[in-house]
Amino acid sequence: MHIPDGYLDLSISLLLWILSGAVLGYSLKKVADSKNINTPLIGVISAAVFAAQMLNWPIPGGTSAHFVGGSLAGILLGPYAGSIAMASVVAIQAFLYGDGGLIALGANLWNMSVVNVFAGWYIFRLIEKHNRFAAAFTSGWIGITAAAVFVGLEVGLSSAFKYSAVVAVSAMGLWHGLLGLIEGFITAGVVGYIHSNRPDIEKYGEAESFGRLPLAIVGIMIILSPVFAYLAEMVGYSEPLENVAEELGLRENQKYSGLFPDYTVPGMNDYIGTLISGAVGVMIFLSLALMRRYAPAD
Repeated sequence: MHIPDGYLDLSISLLLWILSGAVLGYSLKKVADSKNINTPLIGVISAAVFAAQMLNWPIPGGTSAHFVGGSLAGILLGPYAGSIAMASVVAIQAFLYGDGGLIALGANLWNMSVVNVFAGWYIFRLIEKHNRFAAAFTSGWIGITAAAVFVGLEVGLSSAFKYSAVVAVSAMGLWHGLLGLIEGFITAGVVGYIHSNRPDIEKYGEAESFGRLPLAIVGIMIILSPVFAYLAEMVGYSEPLENVAEELGLRENQKYSGLFPDYTVPGMNDYIGTLISGAVGVMIFLSLALMRRYAPAD
């Protein structure tokens, strides 16, 4: 879902930079003003979302999918802290790994850090009083689908696209509407587990500690990332947005590839490079969380 440079007109990219900056700036203010937000937990969830996005599940038919996590971040942290957590992930992916364009970063922040998080959170709050599992599932499913629809709309309104915006929206919505079912089940599973075992986390990050299990899970996901990369290649790895772009004749024009292009280390075996580059990303989020956690009191 990360839009590369070349898909969007400059005017659309600029507009989405402004919109994303306004919402994320307000979210940052709300987080800064909050007296009960758990900064270390934001770091851990950011690390977990980043690690989960590195696991590309092979899908029969020549594509693969990965968990996005915007709805889950919103459910666990609230929409403001959740949007900041997702924004940090999307920004690190762009600057460090070249995943998504720098000019298009405003659009990627809007789609994954604003639309996905806020849509998922509102849907969850609307339904949770009736059934928590159904609320979390619907949140994950609709959240990622709504973000994909915005991707289609942005691409469809750009001059690089030769057809009507309806075509791009339909293509992106169909792909992610189907893959969003997986996102929904994972979101529901995690929310259900936390509700049963760590209800303190549900109060928008008021948990006193996050324990060792989340850190162990993040580590396992990073260790497994090369395996998933290999499995994805077996089915002819490509993301849904890449498939849609190929069908619709879109071409990338991205100059910056990051310090770890495509989550690898230049000159190193791709699978070992994936492991190292993933570990670097996770350590960035965890180090920030731990620095704040163990910082001396004022």
